[in-house]
Amino acid sequence: MSISYKTPFKLQSLVAGNNLAYTVPEFVVAQVRACTIHNPTATQKAIEVYILPENALDPAPAYRIIKGTLFENGSYLCPELANHCLQKGDKVVFVGEGLNAILSVLEQSQ
Repeated sequence: MSISYKTPFKLQSLVAGNNLAYTVPEFVVAQVRACTIHNPTATQKAIEVYILPENALDPAPAYRIIKGTLFENGSYLCPELANHCLQKGDKVVFVGEGLNAILSVLEQSQ
């Protein structure tokens, strides 16, 4: 078994719709280490973050972890995601056009 630390979603601006930030590879167990969302604009922006199981195709309220609003030039460290354990095929999805996001994970091979 080996452990590696990765940033699968490097700091980037979110586009309209669903932004797939990470999918757990086969033969890996992952843990979210950190996630930061920043609003670089001069207006409030909505943010939603989902953890979808392997068989889910689209975000739905049952999979939502975060739903909120970021004020202008505000940042959020997403404590709701920290330490979440993810299994093969699980996905992290961001929704929040114009916001900047970054995600880091720990991966352990099985």
